[in-house]
Amino acid sequence: MSPTAARVSVLIVELLVFLTVTAFTSYFISHASAIKPAPGEAPPPHFPVIAYEGDPAKPAPSGYRVVPWSEWELLAQRRPQASLLLPERAATVRIGDTGEASFTATEESGAKQSIELRWRTGGGEQEAHYVAQARSIEPRLLRTLGSQTLLMGAAAGFVAGLMIGRVLRRRWLAVPGTWASP
Repeated sequence: MSPTAARVSVLIVELLVFLTVTAFTSYFISHASAIKPAPGEAPPPHFPVIAYEGDPAKPAPSGYRVVPWSEWELLAQRRPQASLLLPERAATVRIGDTGEASFTATEESGAKQSIELRWRTGGGEQEAHYVAQARSIEPRLLRTLGSQTLLMGAAAGFVAGLMIGRVLRRRWLAVPGTWASP
């Protein structure tokens, strides 16, 4: 292999290692740092919930609203017709200009729903799992993938790509007769 082709190959490998390690590390960190409240524990104030306000017989995307738990308590007082029980089993709705929420709701016993919510905004993504009643929830999981998590993953990816590139340069671009040759 010519030295130019070896250099290009090393750069491609470095880039692939960087991207792979960044993605894996970011998702690993978000899963490892997920909040799992104990049964009966109150949800954290930033825990996202999806509420529906409108006619449940004819669900409209404009009736959905994703808010943090602290804002839901205020919204529930001002709008008594809003409910945490969702009329559809699964949907993806636009929230504002840059947000998108997708959810899956499964029925549980006694007017409850198990909700899996994925809320994407310009600042990242949150995944929340909870059991909803009309006005309250029992939180199960909150996983966040934001800019800080991505920066930590990118740092790990950069270091991994740098180390792999260094090893490959020593192997493929070494001058014959030096200590680094195979």
